[in-house]
Amino acid sequence: MRSKFLALAGLLLLVPATGLAVGPLDLNAEVGCYGHYLWRGMTLTDGAVVQPELSAEVAGFGLNLWGNLNAQDPAGNHSFNEYDVTVSYGVGLPVASLDLGVIYYALPNASDANTAEAFATASASLPLSPSLSVYRDVDQIDGWYWEAGVSRGMTLAPGASLDLTARAGLGSDRYLAGYFPAAASKALDTGTTASSLTDYSVTAALPWHPTPLATITPSLSWCSLVKDAGASVEAAGGNKGALVWGIAASVGF
Repeated sequence: MRSKFLALAGLLLLVPATGLAVGPLDLNAEVGCYGHYLWRGMTLTDGAVVQPELSAEVAGFGLNLWGNLNAQDPAGNHSFNEYDVTVSYGVGLPVASLDLGVIYYALPNASDANTAEAFATASASLPLSPSLSVYRDVDQIDGWYWEAGVSRGMTLAPGASLDLTARAGLGSDRYLAGYFPAAASKALDTGTTASSLTDYSVTAALPWHPTPLATITPSLSWCSLVKDAGASVEAAGGNKGALVWGIAASVGF
């Protein structure tokens, strides 16, 4: 599986760059603390987490390293339970942007579940900044996930603003079968392409820039699974929705 990720990353790095001048290197470091770790509506860590992140970008090529640390492990084992590595390439257009990339998900405590996804994200410079992302798992799940979002930013004071974001996700039948087995009504070998809305979230964030290079961002999000995905989690005794607080500090160069 790791070889698949390396192959995809290699192909991405071979994107033609003839005539493209290598620009300045942009670096960013961030540390966030959140009440829970939710991913696409699914509660992966039920309790406070710390999520450090490092990213670099040059000439449209990007590398991102991200981790999740369980800060409330009852056994006192405060260790990282996930590392993600993302390699991407972005293209700027007159009224839109397009990003292509691959993500490798490494789970130290369950390495058999490590997987990789290829993705494409399109964002438009229009009112509400609409975006659409498509993810394709190339290893464990062999399914598709689509995510649409809108956002609005409002200046509150010099150096401070209010950012509102809403997003919704939809998964293919194979995606549902992989992450929500009880919700899958079709066998994996049917070859159908049925899909279903799986989750949504709304977020309010208050980024504040104490210096030109630093940002502190408190946030509050409501995330929820819906339809069969939510019903399957509730049937198993879980919660399909959660309110998540967070605060992140970042610095960019």
